[in-house]
Amino acid sequence: MLTKTKYEEIVLKELRAFPDEAIPHVIHILQSVRKGICITQKAITIKNEPSGLCGTWKDDRSSGEIIEDIRSHRTGFGKRQIYL
Repeated sequence: MLTKTKYEEIVLKELRAFPDEAIPHVIHILQSVRKGICITQKAITIKNEPSGLCGTWKDDRSSGEIIEDIRSHRTGFGKRQIYL
């Protein structure tokens, strides 16, 4: 089998040292590592943009005024009264 880099040769050598019945587990571990690396690299490069899930708006009020507005409009859930 042709390899592109020295690292591929090392990985293949290590892989061949495992017993055949362990290969599926090794593949699973390698796939998990690859996914973990992809996730961390994406997290670094992703720009924080509003998703719309939590809502965004512009407001000239202070945070205290906004919180008081939210509290004053809470009605509870069903017959339970929720006190904030």
